Amino acid sequence: MSEEESIEYESEEDEETEKSEEEEEEEVIEVKVVKKRGSKSKNKDPNRPKRNMSAFFIYSNAHRKRLKEENPSIKFGEVARALSTEFKALSAKEKKKYEKLAEKDKERYQKEMSNYIPPSDNSDEETSRKKPKKDPNKPKRNLSAFFIYSNAVREDVRKANPELKFGDIARVISVQFKALTGDERAEYDEKAATDKVRYQKQMTKYTPP
Repeated sequence: MSEEESIEYESEEDEETEKSEEEEEEEVIEVKVVKKRGSKSKNKDPNRPKRNMSAFFIYSNAHRKRLKEENPSIKFGEVARALSTEFKALSAKEKKKYEKLAEKDKERYQKEMSNYIPPSDNSDEETSRKKPKKDPNKPKRNLSAFFIYSNAVREDVRKANPELKFGDIARVISVQFKALTGDERAEYDEKAATDKVRYQKQMTKYTPP
């Protein structure tokens, strides 16, 4: 098996909202993206091809485990920064390998998209008409451990990787979250459990219109 084939792919494309979170426990990583207020969005089609990955993201997936093993005391917020520094320091020849993999994945995505037929606009309109209006007085849904982690590290990841697009930042955060140690993950699980209790308590006092 070549070095190119040994690189594990982790990819995703998702939407970050206050309502829900879906995390895939497979090789595919689904990442939440924040909705812009006032913008119209369509329901996500589960059959839509997964977006292609950048050269940096492929490099990050391939070397994150090695970096953590070499630096066991490194904080999770610094992992993305260290990977970005490594990637920028690659020689042209080394970087070419990941650019080639990224180009191959781009071709895969474009080929799959050429055969992709999105849902009709009519079905989206029917779904939106059936969707009830949001009650501003309804308690905010509790956040998952992933969302709490994401809110805590997003700014650090953005500053460490100013060249990354918003979607790539979300992917990096998702990968970092899945790479947390048991103790690190427990901290966010505990915060999520506390927020769940808060939500359930508020819902017992909530009366819908």
